[in-house]
Amino acid sequence: MGSPFTTTTTIGYEFVCYDSIFYPFGSLRIKMKQHVLRLAAPLLALNLLACTQVEVEEPEAVKPLRQASVVSTSSSTFHPRAGDTVSWADGISVQAPDGIDVDEKLIELLRSDIDSEVVARGYKFAPQGSKPTYLLHGVMVLGNELNETQLRDILGFEPGLVIRDQNYQKGSLLLLLVNPITTITEWRSVVQVLTSAELTEKENEARLAYVVHSLLRPLPVPEGAVQQ
Repeated sequence: MGSPFTTTTTIGYEFVCYDSIFYPFGSLRIKMKQHVLRLAAPLLALNLLACTQVEVEEPEAVKPLRQASVVSTSSSTFHPRAGDTVSWADGISVQAPDGIDVDEKLIELLRSDIDSEVVARGYKFAPQGSKPTYLLHGVMVLGNELNETQLRDILGFEPGLVIRDQNYQKGSLLLLLVNPITTITEWRSVVQVLTSAELTEKENEARLAYVVHSLLRPLPVPEGAVQQ
């Protein structure tokens, strides 16, 4: 199966996204900085749709980490229907700077949160041994430098979150739905947030739930399905 992360020379197809701040009081969106993003050739070939900006209320426990940038794109052939199934192609891969170890428990919790959100959107997980409608690929990218290089290599663009507090680092979570027959990436979403090593375990759990909800809120509900 071909890799969904193939990159080629960037060409001049552009669309515009915005940063937002999420406040616990009323989810106020503020346009902070306009970003013109250049799509790599594979994205253009998929006839990707416009950027989606998602507003999500931030948990009280992590008020200082308010900024987030969400970009969601889909191919012109992505028309999910009731009964469509998904399955993980593999585990969530992690790209982190040298010396930074990510707790396996955190990855398991992250995957569990994604599973719950996908089901809540109206999709079902394929029974073991059967071929799913879509394969899930997940990538976590940690650190400012990797977010500006690795993420750009994977997506063809970088979500462009602006850091105003040097105590924090960028962290991104990318999820792709890939057609297992054509190997076309039918839908993808990336959420970029600020991370902190000072959060407690409970605060980290709340943060993960917020990040996953932001990531999957743009996922279309399958036609005829009931959203939970």
